[in-house]
Amino acid sequence: MEDYRQIVKFLSALDKKIEKKTKLYLIGGSTITLTLDRKNRTEDIDVVDVEKKITDLAGKDSELAKKFNVYIHKMYEIDFSAPKDWRDIAKPIDGLSLNNLDLRAADVHDVVLGKFARLHPKDFEDITALNKNGHINIDFLLKRLNQNTKELMNLEYKNNVKLAFELIFGNKIIFRQGQALLSKK
Repeated sequence: MEDYRQIVKFLSALDKKIEKKTKLYLIGGSTITLTLDRKNRTEDIDVVDVEKKITDLAGKDSELAKKFNVYIHKMYEIDFSAPKDWRDIAKPIDGLSLNNLDLRAADVHDVVLGKFARLHPKDFEDITALNKNGHINIDFLLKRLNQNTKELMNLEYKNNVKLAFELIFGNKIIFRQGQALLSKK
């Protein structure tokens, strides 16, 4: 819960420093913390294609980052392992009393797809907790995975997906003709 409070304080302070409406698309663990699980821990806020003025104010070495131990981490859309239309289904993050920041959270299933790309221990923990708490619909995750055409050609990504589906969801995935399919047991 402390990470959630720190993130909200940080975002409120950033909101006061900017002078015009600014839309930010969040994609990583901070989306989980702000929308689903306030106990989820994270120290950065992954934002896609954020403007330089925001990273100057709130990036890793900024005054705000030092004060709140949270920072904006600039991500590039090309590095986010989600279908091309992910912004279209991103949802507003409400309830934070911000005047200038318009925060949008990537759909949880797209966040999971992004976590499959690295599948570090923290990513594994996040996906496991999301699944345990009923935040993941396997059928929708599989649909989004199959819309994620750029990653379906990546062998490492596919291996991470197979591992995660088996260990976290208890399902085997096979890839056939460019599609991910649940294997019949």
